[in-house]
Amino acid sequence: MYESKENSQLADESQQVDNTEISLSSIINTLWLRKRLLVSVTFLITVLAVLTIYQLVPRYTATTQLLIGINSAKVVDIEEVMSGNLKGDTAVIGEMEVIKSRELAKKIIEHLHLDQYEEFNPKLKKPGFLSQFSPSNLIPQSWKESIGSTKIDNRSEEEKAETHLTNLTNAFLSKVTVSQVKRSQVINISIEAEDPKLAAKIGNEVADQYIVGQMQAKFDATKKATDWLNDQLGDLKQKLESSERAVESYKKSHDLLEVSKGTGLSQQQLSEVNSQLIIARAQRAEAEAKYQQVESITRNGQDIDSVSDVLNSGLISSLRSQEAEVQRKYSEMLVEYGARHPRMIQMQAELGDIKAKISLEVKKIAAGLHHSLDVAKARESSLADSLQQMASKSTGNSQAEVELHALEREATANKALFETFLGRFKETASTQGIEQADARVISYAEVPLGASFPKKNLMITVSILGAIFFAVFLVFVLEMLNPGVRSPEQIEALFHLSTLGIVPKVMEMKIPVHQYLLEKPQSALAEALNTLRISLSLLNPDSAVKSVLITSSVPGEGKSTLASLISRHSASAGKKVVLVDSDLRRPTIGKIFDIDKTQLGLTDLLMNHELKISDVLVTDDQTGMKILTRGHSTYINPSDLFASQRMKTIIDQLREEFDLVILDSAPIMAVSDTRILSRLVDKTLFVLSWDSTPKRVVSSAIHTLSKDGHNNIAGIVLQKVNLEQYGRYGYGDSGYYYSYGRYKQYYTS
Repeated sequence: MYESKENSQLADESQQVDNTEISLSSIINTLWLRKRLLVSVTFLITVLAVLTIYQLVPRYTATTQLLIGINSAKVVDIEEVMSGNLKGDTAVIGEMEVIKSRELAKKIIEHLHLDQYEEFNPKLKKPGFLSQFSPSNLIPQSWKESIGSTKIDNRSEEEKAETHLTNLTNAFLSKVTVSQVKRSQVINISIEAEDPKLAAKIGNEVADQYIVGQMQAKFDATKKATDWLNDQLGDLKQKLESSERAVESYKKSHDLLEVSKGTGLSQQQLSEVNSQLIIARAQRAEAEAKYQQVESITRNGQDIDSVSDVLNSGLISSLRSQEAEVQRKYSEMLVEYGARHPRMIQMQAELGDIKAKISLEVKKIAAGLHHSLDVAKARESSLADSLQQMASKSTGNSQAEVELHALEREATANKALFETFLGRFKETASTQGIEQADARVISYAEVPLGASFPKKNLMITVSILGAIFFAVFLVFVLEMLNPGVRSPEQIEALFHLSTLGIVPKVMEMKIPVHQYLLEKPQSALAEALNTLRISLSLLNPDSAVKSVLITSSVPGEGKSTLASLISRHSASAGKKVVLVDSDLRRPTIGKIFDIDKTQLGLTDLLMNHELKISDVLVTDDQTGMKILTRGHSTYINPSDLFASQRMKTIIDQLREEFDLVILDSAPIMAVSDTRILSRLVDKTLFVLSWDSTPKRVVSSAIHTLSKDGHNNIAGIVLQKVNLEQYGRYGYGDSGYYYSYGRYKQYYTS
């Protein structure tokens, strides 16, 4: 028992191995079977791809590198006029967009005259040779405009020029690629062009124009600030002169020169308070200016360390020095001890403490500025109130003196404001003309030595691989779409019928097949028929099979040829054989054996009861077999003839007189004659053309033949088999022509 189980397990494992080998070999054999298609498709696609690749216009790429956010030297501190911070990825991305801007592109197009190059200006491209053969050239322009195929251009010259410049800009920007080097402030400006020298020239020009534009923007900002201050100074100067003249004129008109010299105590106090008020106002203006500067820096996200009070702080300077010293020691000791050493952790804490003190001190200074502004405002308000009280209490002052003091205060305030604006104007004007760009070129573009597109070797390699893949895909698609049957295994799986024989296709077409059988008795065809004949003899163990009906699903599958071959082969073996042509609609047997058309046949025998079978039989001279042709009697319906008692009687007489009766009948799917005849014979052979007849048609034909409950189909015969191709498929399980190359030495063809 255990041995049987082990043997069964071994058999199952060996079967699985065989199936695996067959599955792998079937793939290889399928590719080998269609190797011509595989090679042809691969070669054709590769040739087309190579021709296309070599027709592509080569393009060259040149790259210029820019460094964004360099530190520029400051002659004077005028960050209010030209503030800018190009540090960080956000600023770099913004500058990248500036480089790709259309305004910069238009400047480069104009400077390099790119409108004179075909790749930027498609209008310069000459029409190809084939364009003159275009059918549209035969149609008049007026007709094209009338049918709307050509639009009438009603634009003005300015609009056309603007559209042309827009197209040039679009073409230019499509060839520009701006990218950031990862984790750096370096920008790559890549230009792709058909001319390598032009690509390098454009790349360098883009960098130069960008830097010039940046400097021009700073110059414009400085110039605008200077012009604005100059205009303000003019107005302030006029106000100052006007206020001073008003004071002098008022003194003269009211004769207040002596009074001003000999003022009393109250007047002197008023004068002192007034002077202090003026100073307080100046101090308040100064404190307000400093505080507004701090607010502006804070609002713009800049570092408050640039404020003069912060820079002048001794404590902050001392803390900065301590921070630098501790940072230096930390860097030196980091290599020796590592970041997690207690001393390093202590130094990190010390650094954090110093930075916290600096930050605290900076905040104190900022708060002090705000406090100073509040104090200045309070002092100014207090002095103004005191002055007002003293003026109201003063009985010795006249209205004229009050007006005089008011005029003097106005003149003093105008003078202070004028001097403040004058100092700022001189500071701004001194920096005009010394602007520096925040970027510089670190690598100018060089003329590329090779084309960046197309990468011919890579594209050809990819094309070849793609062609092979497509060819393999096409082979398997065709294989899947192939409707035919190729092996006995497929017949068994699809139709649940056995394969009685595989009849090879005769490649020698100089002589008829039935004659070839006699002349080549040791051929593969003869051996196949011998196998088929033996299979027929073993179909019924109780009694011999004496009558066989041969049919197929559709015409052209070789049923008549097979019927003649079986008949001749059996007759050559010494049997008494009669071949009956029962395909009354398309008789073929008479044509195969070249029998006279006037010869009486089956229809004559059925219609004329006085005729005997011997009267209509024809003898084959080479084998001695008998042939019953169709005949030439008229009839109404073949099905009625075959269903008659006369037909049954004829078949029974033939069975008694001959060892084997072969009936060649019509295809099942064409007419219903075969279904009637199959009831009159012992067995029915179903002929199937190898790798040709659709599976659905075969299945439908078998179902039609057996649906009446009378199923005597002996099996299926694969006809017209190409043995070389069949052997390549490797259908080893069936044992039929597994390797034709090994077997053919036994045949004489």
